[in-house]
Amino acid sequence: MRVLHLTMLVLAASLVATAARAAEIEIPPPGKPKELSVYANQPNCQRWTDDCVNCARGTSGEAPACSNTGIACQPKAIRCTAADIPQGEPQKK
Repeated sequence: MRVLHLTMLVLAASLVATAARAAEIEIPPPGKPKELSVYANQPNCQRWTDDCVNCARGTSGEAPACSNTGIACQPKAIRCTAADIPQGEPQKK
């Protein structure tokens, strides 16, 4: 019976010590999630990709439209697939 009481006392002491340590840990509040760069409007680029997501700039003032990513896709560096052609300049042939 004494062994049982001693075991219970040791278990209670370890639980109190663990709770005290857990109370000391400060968990920072969740912040605003950062926008993934592939979804951000790329300057001077009409269409861009990271080989997982393809985005295209909408008409002026609209957010870009992006495709969904595949389940096992491994993103690469973002690259422009269609550069903007400023209005008023003729296209080179």
